[in-house]
Amino acid sequence: MRAFRRQRGRYVAGMDAGERAVVASVVADVAELLGAGRFEDRPGSQTAAPAGPDGWTLRTAPVPPPQDPAVRRLLPDASRDDPEVAGEFRRLTEDDLRARKITRLRNLWTSLVDGEPGWPEHALVVAPQDADDVAAAITDLRLVLGERLELRTDADSEALYDGPVSEPEDDVRAYLASVYGALSWLQESLLAVMLAAPHGGGGGRARSGG
Repeated sequence: MRAFRRQRGRYVAGMDAGERAVVASVVADVAELLGAGRFEDRPGSQTAAPAGPDGWTLRTAPVPPPQDPAVRRLLPDASRDDPEVAGEFRRLTEDDLRARKITRLRNLWTSLVDGEPGWPEHALVVAPQDADDVAAAITDLRLVLGERLELRTDADSEALYDGPVSEPEDDVRAYLASVYGALSWLQESLLAVMLAAPHGGGGGRARSGG
């Protein structure tokens, strides 16, 4: 894997076929957690409330918080102190937030699987206007992996690669940790090239992850 750099007006990272397949699989897994169908099977599917005539979605019934802690990291409560406020905010916004996140993930998955016409197969090519969305999608991948790895503090992150690998569950953890580390490094390189670009690259939304 090679860091993002600016090339021919785009942001370009290097990934071999195996690396692309691993990241694409994680992207599809996270999208499925958010309610999308498997991208490999139904590329256009996603779960959302029916849209109104102006494209708005609105639930009338309460929406319970996600039971999976990884999904709750992606769709956190708006208020930790007021359950009523949190519930109302979730009712009004969760479907649209899920749909936006799924769209970003689908676009990243398509780039990883199909590549970019006119570019080498190993190139992950991001247009400057899409860079915020790509960085936000990577944030969502890291949030899910971080939850699966039980990363709660900076100390947890620093200790992630410590210790021997001796049991099958250690192999899985080591694999998830390697993917988490690679995505963290890749995102840092994207943000760096965005900041170095004229006018600061993207619009700055990626840091929120929303």
